[in-house]
Amino acid sequence: MPVVAKRPYSATREGADGDPEGTPRGMEPFVLLRLAEGPAHGYELAQSISALGFRRAAEDPSVLYKLLRALDADGLTRSSWADGEGGPPRRVYTLTNAGMEYLHTRASDLRRQAKRIAAFLDGYQSLAGRNRRRSRG
Repeated sequence: MPVVAKRPYSATREGADGDPEGTPRGMEPFVLLRLAEGPAHGYELAQSISALGFRRAAEDPSVLYKLLRALDADGLTRSSWADGEGGPPRRVYTLTNAGMEYLHTRASDLRRQAKRIAAFLDGYQSLAGRNRRRSRG
């Protein structure tokens, strides 16, 4: 008897705009990496992260700002107000030493995950190839 998942996978989730990687946890290492390159304000971060495929960062910046507040509270970033160029002051975020260490940890985790994903895709490709041959023959 086949195993039935108790909670079916869906590429879309309420509030995720069809982008499951648009979640704060999915964006986190990319935000940390961008901040490792240098300080940035929220709008700059939203544009950088959006360019990497996290459209939600630009479409719904509240998700990014919630993540930035959490990173700040955890001591992984430090924020301060800076004069806005011809506009209101902007909060500028800087990666702390603890944030850099956490970035290294997340990068190691992502490397391990990438290996597991590659193994899955290899197995899936092999299975798909066998199924195509069977359907032809």
